[in-house]
Amino acid sequence: MRRQDLELSLRMGLRLLWRELRAGELTVLLFALLVAVAAMSSVALFSDRIDSALTRQASQLLAADLVVNSRSVPPEAWQQQAAANTLRSARSASFPSMVFAREQATLVNLKAVSDGYPLRGAVQLRNRDGMREGALRPAPGEVWADARLLQKLGLQLGDELRIGQRSFRLTAEVLREPDGAVDLYNFVPRVLLNLADLPATGLVQEGSRIRYRLYLAGEPAQVQAMRGWLAPRLPAGSRLEDIEEARPEVRSALERARRFLGLSAVLSVTLAAAAVALAVRRYLNRHWQSVAMLRAFGQTGAEVATVWGSLLLWLALLGGVLGTLAGFGVQAGLIHLARQWLGEGLPPPGLLAWLSGPLSALILLAGFALPPLLALRRVPALAVLRADLPQSGYSLLAPLLALVALLGLAAWQVGDATLAVWLLGGLFGFLAVVALLSWVLVWLLGRYASGSQSGWRHGLTNLARRPLLAVLQVAALAVSLMALLTLTVVRDDLIGAWQRSLPPDAPDTFLINLQAPQRQALADLFQQRGATPPQVLPMTRARLLSINNRAVKGEDYADDRARRLVEREFNLSWRDELGRSNSVVAGQWWQPGSAAPQFSVEQGLAETLGIRLGDTLAFDIAGTRYQARVSSLRKVAWDSFQPNFFVLGPSSWLGGQTASYIASYRAPDAGFNNRLVAALPNVTVIDISVIVREVKAVIDRLALAVEAMFVLTLLAGILVLWAALTTTRDERLADAALLRALGASRRQLRSVLLAELGALGALSGLLAGIGAMAVGGMLAVKLFDLPLALNWQLPALGLAAGALLVIVAAWPLLRVIARTSPLEVLRGNA
Repeated sequence: MRRQDLELSLRMGLRLLWRELRAGELTVLLFALLVAVAAMSSVALFSDRIDSALTRQASQLLAADLVVNSRSVPPEAWQQQAAANTLRSARSASFPSMVFAREQATLVNLKAVSDGYPLRGAVQLRNRDGMREGALRPAPGEVWADARLLQKLGLQLGDELRIGQRSFRLTAEVLREPDGAVDLYNFVPRVLLNLADLPATGLVQEGSRIRYRLYLAGEPAQVQAMRGWLAPRLPAGSRLEDIEEARPEVRSALERARRFLGLSAVLSVTLAAAAVALAVRRYLNRHWQSVAMLRAFGQTGAEVATVWGSLLLWLALLGGVLGTLAGFGVQAGLIHLARQWLGEGLPPPGLLAWLSGPLSALILLAGFALPPLLALRRVPALAVLRADLPQSGYSLLAPLLALVALLGLAAWQVGDATLAVWLLGGLFGFLAVVALLSWVLVWLLGRYASGSQSGWRHGLTNLARRPLLAVLQVAALAVSLMALLTLTVVRDDLIGAWQRSLPPDAPDTFLINLQAPQRQALADLFQQRGATPPQVLPMTRARLLSINNRAVKGEDYADDRARRLVEREFNLSWRDELGRSNSVVAGQWWQPGSAAPQFSVEQGLAETLGIRLGDTLAFDIAGTRYQARVSSLRKVAWDSFQPNFFVLGPSSWLGGQTASYIASYRAPDAGFNNRLVAALPNVTVIDISVIVREVKAVIDRLALAVEAMFVLTLLAGILVLWAALTTTRDERLADAALLRALGASRRQLRSVLLAELGALGALSGLLAGIGAMAVGGMLAVKLFDLPLALNWQLPALGLAAGALLVIVAAWPLLRVIARTSPLEVLRGNA
């Protein structure tokens, strides 16, 4: 097509758009598009801001956005580069040391911090002036200590502590430090001092085992740029950490939150697509003869398609811009309502989130309007005189384009193509089953209607008389209702199960270095307090020697984590039972009592080191080489706070190894751990109660944010449901006009419409309830790693809610149909 013809078509499309808008012909389609774009853009804008805020909140557990953890002092050039990237920075040095006070000595975890600490989160403390909270650090000459040190040595604020060669004044009790929960070995009392005082203590000597941390915080783009700059410059023994790498429990919580948000986005895409597809169908069907008129005046099929295509292009841009503004208003209002959960000052949405609305409108119309638009090219001019000519079909192009559009939007919204394919596959499977069942149910309703009362008989017959339209409506409404049920009932089940995944009695203590003869003494201590003894698991140190008889070396791996794993020793264990926090994802677990040499490897470790099922691994355990094949890969719930291991073997094969034992438990009372250490002085008790509290707080904040997101999509779903019902306005007006012309009263007409809508809603709701029950179970197991739970009340709830929701949503339309005179319909003015 020539450029002049294209410009002419675009101008004609713009004029046609203005005329159709004024005439009200595009009202339904524009409204459906507005709702669709508003739903998707509000989800995109809201999820973008929530995701940034949640990541920032979770970063408070690290006291920064990014941390360089190193054995040596970070070079000054790194802080200069951070400043050049407009990043804030701070430093710390931590190591175990002895402190002396009141003629007593005890081991503490000493942490020296610089100005600016913490960059994220806040330090909470108590001094003589009361409680304080904020970005706080000890002044030179002062130290702060936690309650464990104060209780252990009987200290009071104002006492002197000697650290190395320097004495300090104890001026505050530390109640909470942001990154205290990240350090797993926070089982000894903690003392904070100013980094400027560290040299005066004389504790920093050559060979001292000190961990230096460089804290960095700023905008995400700058943090990522700094990460890329630092990665190739890290010396041996150094690593980069963010919150997801530092704590696997937090990583698991964030991943589940993102999946919840992704589910909400996919449901929004599905709802929007259903409404737009029905609206496009209605609009183009109404203009079948208008196209025939243009063909009769000499326009070619390509010219006709170009004119209507340009109209839809302008409509997509208009709907995209207006829908995005509406979506921003919706999410802004929701954030205002949820400010008590989310706090003030959420980060602004990114550019891609703003573009999601207009781009979604273009993709939706391209996927769902292009097939009927191309069918306009085959409209015969004879259709001007003969309205009974069959309309051209769309062949296989319609479902293929619709599938591509939906898949693209879902992958974009979720951010994971594989996850989008999995979810959409389930949705299309649900649609196929719904179409088949609804066809059978509509046929049965037609048979049943013959014995019903007059109004109800006509209403039910209307469904059976147009089975294709009825099946289309039932399928669209069933998807919408299933989404609404998923967002209301199933949401509560999923989020409740997620929050219950960290139960109130989750272990808050780890115990290590327990020797074999001491296991009975440990059990006796628990039984004396009326508590169940914990399960103790053996543990020994092992170094990976080879994979498939090929020696492993750190330099063979590009990934920093892989290099660290092969350069250090593993904690290897053996057992006969799989354990509650482990599940086999490939291969088979060995039979109890099996002595066959074999290993079970954690799935993440296998992916990092390139280990596959059937590979042969060799480990050095206390100077002895142990070699066996990998018989299974396991998925480990690292957020269970249970002892877990990367590599396991059968007890009958490895059980003869010398080992120490490890256990996790919830302390029966406040003084239990002190009595345990007094009875078993060689045992190391690791208090992880701070970690448990912090992770539970993160999960609670994430759950509240997800709740807010689901409320948003629920509102969008109700609006789309109303838009989908509006698309059948013409068919219902024609039926009503015929009944009125034959003498039916408004009361009888209302009875007919209520019967049809009630049956339509009940059928859709019943199928939606069954679908939501199945979807909820699959989502729990496959998507969120939660236990299977089926809500058997959903089918009945769906049936009742479907009938009620459809009638309520269609009530304005019902009133219009009942009041429109038959003459207006026959003249085409309705």
